Amino acid sequence: MSLIEIKDLVIDYGIIRAVKGINMKIEKGTIVALLGANGAGKSSTIRSISGVVKVKSGEILYNGENIANLDAHKIAALGLKQSPEGRMIFSGLTVEENLLAGAYTVKKHEIPGLLDEVFGYFPILKQRRKQQASTLSGGEQQMLAIGRALMGNPEVLLLDEPSLGLAPLIVRDIFAIISRIKEQGRTILIVEQNALQTLKIADYAYILELGKIVSEGNGQKLLADDKLINAYLG
Repeated sequence: MSLIEIKDLVIDYGIIRAVKGINMKIEKGTIVALLGANGAGKSSTIRSISGVVKVKSGEILYNGENIANLDAHKIAALGLKQSPEGRMIFSGLTVEENLLAGAYTVKKHEIPGLLDEVFGYFPILKQRRKQQASTLSGGEQQMLAIGRALMGNPEVLLLDEPSLGLAPLIVRDIFAIISRIKEQGRTILIVEQNALQTLKIADYAYILELGKIVSEGNGQKLLADDKLINAYLG
């Protein structure tokens, strides 16, 4: 049984059908990518998994349980944590306070170990832990958003556009850290426009166009398919 299985997922915004009956599987301990241009339905799909967007019809099975339209805080408590598009950090809080805000679903005695884990991935956050989050660079804020999600000790980490607006060198560093997080046993679903960087680290990928999956397969194989890259991801 797959860790997450999406069956015939449909998402509407009023009269607009953003996601048109897609099917996906996410195996435990893998990085799965959801790729496509703006408006393809990527963010709607990942937000439906985290409970932020409501599902018109279909199922989202997590460990065999249908979590479609479950309240977002209940989904987070089950072990799915999202780092949202645009980071959405608490700018008036310090770095450490932001991280602690992500630990609301874990037991108090777990927090020091989770802080150590986050600071291991992102040493700059340890250096800046007492600094106001609004003073961080864009790359540091993205690290903070991912770190905050990790503070919930997720089984599944949901990453929505983690490279958005970042310089190429910072993007490279972020993707290297995402690979390290996977190596520690976490499952990752990543939504991205940066297809080339994402396919380099993805075990499996789905490509969306106008709410439908138009291709899927091993990340490295898709990366080598120039026609597909040019048609849907160029």
